[in-house]
Amino acid sequence: MASPVTEEYLETIYNMTMEGDPVLSARLADKFRVSRPTVTETIRRLVSDGYATQNDDKTIVLTPVGAALTEQVLRRHRLAERLLFDVIGLDPIEAHEQAHTLEHGMSDDLAYRISERLGNPLTCPHGNPIPGNAPSGLAFLKEQHAYRLSQAPTDGTVRVVLISEVVEDESEVLRRLANKGIYPNAVLNVVAGTNPSEVSFEVAGERRAMPVDLAAKIWVANVQPEVDGDGS
Repeated sequence: MASPVTEEYLETIYNMTMEGDPVLSARLADKFRVSRPTVTETIRRLVSDGYATQNDDKTIVLTPVGAALTEQVLRRHRLAERLLFDVIGLDPIEAHEQAHTLEHGMSDDLAYRISERLGNPLTCPHGNPIPGNAPSGLAFLKEQHAYRLSQAPTDGTVRVVLISEVVEDESEVLRRLANKGIYPNAVLNVVAGTNPSEVSFEVAGERRAMPVDLAAKIWVANVQPEVDGDGS
């Protein structure tokens, strides 16, 4: 049975890969705020246990066994989030934080029962797909025709699909996004800004802006304009 630390590393590798980002030890060290030697030792264990491989260019990739285990963990975590958010009434940030504890003690049978009771939801409160209920990883983003908010064209209207799981562990960042009106299905009108290091947009009638690197962690899809007419 994988340890909680192992599962956290696997989840992060999975989520970075899902978004098309190369997974390197340096990025994992930044993510977990640990030393590079600590990350190196953890990666060595992941490789030894058959959960991951490390390529010649030092990028880290999950094996099929590692990916399957990770999707089991993510399924439990995201279902726990939905239970805490939909039924208990926690806010999305609290639900995410508490789900870290619940995911490690949840059996697959309990996960099935929770999913069934909730109507087999497709995503967690942050919009990320629940493995087993929705297409997983990159397939979900492709199905949604999603791309990063940082790449959205000026004067375009977009709908928030999900907030990156790589950001999701940072409660402070999630609160900043919530304060800007960023949550799944929020509609944003991207507008021209004066600062090239920011993305400007209007949401719920208010103008907002955020750094480009943060906007890169928000996945959106185009909103098709409504067509006027009587259908004749």
